[in-house]
Order: sequence, then C-alpha cells, then structure tokens
Amino acid sequence: MAALTVALLVVDLHTPLGVANHILYLGPVLLSLLSSQRWYPFIIAGTVTVLIVVAGLMSENPHEVPLWIPISNRAFSIWAMWVPVWYFRQRRDHELLLQRMNTELEERVRDRTQQLALVNGALVVEITERMRTERSLEFSRLELKRLASQLIRVQEDERRRISRDLHDDINQRLALLSIELEGIQRQLPALTPPLAQAIRSISDRVAELSEDVRHLAYHYHPSILDDLGLSIALQRLVEDVGSRNHLETRITCHDMPPTVSQDVATCLYRIAQESLNNVVRHAKASRIEVALAQSSMGLTFTITDNGVGFLPDLPRAESGGLGLLSMKERVALVGGTLTIESAIDTGTRLQASIPLMEET
Repeated sequence: MAALTVALLVVDLHTPLGVANHILYLGPVLLSLLSSQRWYPFIIAGTVTVLIVVAGLMSENPHEVPLWIPISNRAFSIWAMWVPVWYFRQRRDHELLLQRMNTELEERVRDRTQQLALVNGALVVEITERMRTERSLEFSRLELKRLASQLIRVQEDERRRISRDLHDDINQRLALLSIELEGIQRQLPALTPPLAQAIRSISDRVAELSEDVRHLAYHYHPSILDDLGLSIALQRLVEDVGSRNHLETRITCHDMPPTVSQDVATCLYRIAQESLNNVVRHAKASRIEVALAQSSMGLTFTITDNGVGFLPDLPRAESGGLGLLSMKERVALVGGTLTIESAIDTGTRLQASIPLMEET
C-alpha cells in the first residue's frame, strides 16, 4: 500500500498541472476499505489528501493553466476519496451498532431463557410437590373415611353385643327374679301385710327395671332391624316415640327393595333415632311425618315436623350442629347426602338420599 502511494506521488509530481491523474489516489483509499482495522481507511485518506495538496504545490505549470482548474480537480479528487471513506465509516458504525444490539439481544435472550428455565424448574418442582400432596391428601381422606366407616361398624357391633347381653342375660335374670318373687308370694300366703307389701313393691320394681333394660337394649341395637328389616324397625321406632311423648305420628314406606344392606339400614335407623330425639327435645312439635321410598336414585328418607324450627346456618352450639354434623358424616360414609330445611316457626324437614348398591 505504501509503495503504491509513493509511486502515485512520483507520477503526480512529474505531471504538469491540469492533468487529473491525482484521481488515481482513489485506488489506495478503496483498497484500504478492505482492511479489518477501523481507522486504517482514514489514515490512508488523510495521507493521500496531504500528498494531493503537496503534489499540487510542487507540480510545474508549463502551459500556464489557470489555477482554479487544478485546484478544482484536486478538490474534487479529495472529495471523491472522502465520500467512500465516510460512507464506509457510517456503514461500519451501523454494522457495529447492529452487532452490539444483536449481542445484547442474545445475552438478554440467554438470560431470559435461563430465568425461564429456573422458573420452569421451580414450577415443575412445585407442581410435582402439589400433586404429591394432593395424592397424599386424597389417600388420607380415603383412609379417614375407611377408618370412620370401620369405627362405626365396630360401634354397631359393640352396641349389638351389649344389646344382646342386656336382653339375653340381664333381662332373663330379672325375669327369673320376678318369677321367684311370685313363687314366694304363693308359697307364703300367711305373710304379714307389711312383708307382703314389701315383696309386691320389690316385684313391681323388678318388672319396671326389666322394662327399662328392654328399652335400653332396644336403644342400643333393635333386634327387629336384623330380624324383620328396616321398614318395620322404623315403624316400631316412630310409634314408640309417638306413644311415649304423646305425638301424632305417621310413617309411610313405598316401593322398598327386598333387602337393604346392613350399613344403609343401620345408618337410616340411627338418623331416625337422632332426628326424633331432636324433635322431642327441641322442636316442641305435635306431629311428625316419616317417609321412606325407593326411586331411580336410591333410597330417600324424610322426617318432617311442625315444631318451632331453627336456623341451620347458626353456629353449631346454637343449632345442635354436633348432632347434625354426625348425621351428615354418617350418611356420607354410605355415599349419600343429607339436607336440612328449617326456619323459625315453620318446622323442620330432614331428607337423606342414599344410592342403593348390591350387597357383597
């Protein structure tokens, strides 16, 4: 590049003014644009500009050419050299700017990709942990349901055993004791009146105690539920509650299946016991209607009274909520639902809906 520039300078010095050979200086300038160094074209263009001026001052003018001609020619040559350099500089600046912007964009994309990867990883961990927690909760829920169902079965088995012991053992002993007292009365006709009165009083108390034991055994587990089925057991329960509490009662059973599973029968009987007990204790009702029917959805059991009613949305302590909650949980364990409709001075309607399943 230096040798070419010097050669052009020598040619320019030996060429008279007026000959536009200095345009050849454009060659080194254009060649310098191929350099990878950013400032190299400016160095060459500056050097060539100085050489054009020096050569113009040192060249001879034998033909007396007007000075404005060589000056114009050399000015045009200088302009022609600096235009591509300036254009090259602008283009190079734009390329560098684009390159820098691309680099920054790539860095941002890389950073954002890393952030997204971290976030995605955290989300995957969180989702996995949540799914694991949900599976654990579902397993715990099913386990609690199984344990609650098993607990109710154990309770009912224990109630059945206690009821059987009360009826078959204690009540039988009381019956024998009553028979023995009657025998004593027959064998000793000459008893003094006070002693005879005492024996009769003891016999009456034994009979009363025997009746209480019978009611207690029936309360723990009515044998009629196992022997004659749900419909008759409910009818006996409703009639007994009505007669003992002087209430008008009505019970209807429609389209009942031949058999009902022991779990469902026990559940509905306990619901009836608890509901009737609540009516007697709190409702101040004079009439109770009980209905049991089968539909395409299963068994529907309804108890309606004309009592004072209550607000089901009140806190549990104010609305007897512990008993209601126990009934809802018991119905839920056999796959059913329990709804309660009540308001002040409008009575209460309780309905349990339980799907029927074949007993295995």
